[in-house]
Amino acid sequence: MLLIGEAVFGAGVVHGAAYVGHDHDPVATTERFLLNPQVQAVEGGWDLPPEAAEDLRRRLLWSGCDVVYTVGGFMRRQQIDPSAPTVEARKEALEKLKRLAETASGYGAAMLLLCTGPDTGPERRADAIRHFGETVEALCEHARRLRPERPMWITVEHFDRELDQKRLLGPTAETAALLADIRKRHGNVGMTLDLSHLVQLGEDIDDAVAAAGDLLIHAHVANCGLDRAVPETFGDSHCRFGAEGGAVSLGDVVRFLRALVRHGYGERRVATRLPIVSVEMKTPQGETPELALAGGLRILEQAAVLADIAERTAA
Repeated sequence: MLLIGEAVFGAGVVHGAAYVGHDHDPVATTERFLLNPQVQAVEGGWDLPPEAAEDLRRRLLWSGCDVVYTVGGFMRRQQIDPSAPTVEARKEALEKLKRLAETASGYGAAMLLLCTGPDTGPERRADAIRHFGETVEALCEHARRLRPERPMWITVEHFDRELDQKRLLGPTAETAALLADIRKRHGNVGMTLDLSHLVQLGEDIDDAVAAAGDLLIHAHVANCGLDRAVPETFGDSHCRFGAEGGAVSLGDVVRFLRALVRHGYGERRVATRLPIVSVEMKTPQGETPELALAGGLRILEQAAVLADIAERTAA
């Protein structure tokens, strides 16, 4: 756990990103993080046959870790676009996302994490954002029907619009405005802020966290690259901290954590047991996912100590 001033956060890991491109047993590799008492949440997009899924479900339950089910990978691979130009395509996208929500609920997930499809360009953007909002509302309703006693929350992660991912929802304030409107009707919706996405968007860290406000229910700490001359780490690479071309420093992580504290993330009601700050890294061939994530957790812990000192000194 991470203590910053009076706020207590749980550290998480994004299992789904770490093993992209690596052959592995998803149940065994997930359990490696469940066995680590430093880890309070595990995030992944597990796609398993029934017997293996039940095995993982039991291990997740026994561990006491919160579960965040991530569907961005499914959306990219299956070209699921909630803002597609035709009614038929949007309906198909919603049905696929509902099935993923059912899978997530089966794992006991506290949150379902999704993103938008690709940016449409300015001429269709307003309609596309409206269509995406309709999908989010339908998923909020579906999540409450699936598990009325402890509804799963829907959290939306925004990306860059011009640099690399080029997704529909980019600026933090724009994403927050859409979700604030949805929250008037659905209490189980919120926003995931990824530090590396703020860097790619060129946004001020404190301003972005302030813009998210009470909608912020989940956070990621990650690295990225802004230098096209270093293609291995350019863009939304989620490279390890310290990698050549990485644009996110320890100081950035400290500023992000302090902003989370100042803007109330450690105090508001969220879907998880503790407000979660997860480390997200993709590991290239030749590097070990567990070592990269261990390094990320160390950076997060170090940043939390420095943020705590700064907050207490400021007080």
